Amino acid sequence: MKAFRFIRYFIRVPRSYETLSSYLSRPREIPLPAVFVGIDVFHSPRKYSVDKGKKVAKESVAAVIVQIVRSHEEADNTHTEIFSQTFRRERGNEMGLGESINTTVSNALRIFNVNPMSCVVWRDGVGDPAIKQVAKEEIPAIRAALRGPNGASVPLSYLVVQKRISTKFLSIDGQSALPLGSLVVDLQGPEHSTFYINGTAPPYSTPKPARFIIAEKDSELNVTNKTIADLSWALCHDYSNWTGAIKLPSPVQMAHKLAELAGSMDNGGEDMDNEKLAGKAHFL
Repeated sequence: MKAFRFIRYFIRVPRSYETLSSYLSRPREIPLPAVFVGIDVFHSPRKYSVDKGKKVAKESVAAVIVQIVRSHEEADNTHTEIFSQTFRRERGNEMGLGESINTTVSNALRIFNVNPMSCVVWRDGVGDPAIKQVAKEEIPAIRAALRGPNGASVPLSYLVVQKRISTKFLSIDGQSALPLGSLVVDLQGPEHSTFYINGTAPPYSTPKPARFIIAEKDSELNVTNKTIADLSWALCHDYSNWTGAIKLPSPVQMAHKLAELAGSMDNGGEDMDNEKLAGKAHFL
């Protein structure tokens, strides 16, 4: 474990890397219709309460985004099929979202009347020590929601996305950062397949990549880790109204924006009519 931590935090020049395709279409290897799920939790900062005379902790809010993609041809995707829900949480609690995720995915499949052939989940806000616990809670809940009337299972890939990491990459000669869209697979975790995507390449600083940890990938999905990386990179360019760096796939980035929006409300977003807002990215 100590050797792994040394490699993770101190080696800056990867032995090899490749640049992901600039043709940002979704990989055709992904079976459609597909369900893309993004999950994030927003923790609101403490605010001063006049009544109590001190700063008071506000509840956290979890957001789940479900996006349906039915065709590889852009002309056939005539309208956005997005369903979203938020859930109030005890402050600082990232765990125990299984029931919330199951509810959101089940509602999305019912509203959009879709029988998916595959599902990819991106989960943000999880550190290394909690990956096992979160995966154990959430993957069965997602599988239960995806299970069709005949009990058939849907192939699933579940990824944890970490953006606040210490790892940075330089070019082989050490003179510059890696190019935009660089994929690094040489640095692997002790338990799960891992890849890094260098989503930004500013000229005068060293950017932090995003780490993608594949906590589970069904063999029935029949896609490589490179395909999952291509899909993640393509979805980084699939959302609008964002002025920051491109680092996260759109479902999890939208979950972040929705959780922050709901977390800024006094009631944690409980008055949002989720079914009425189905098919609308109202939080952008």
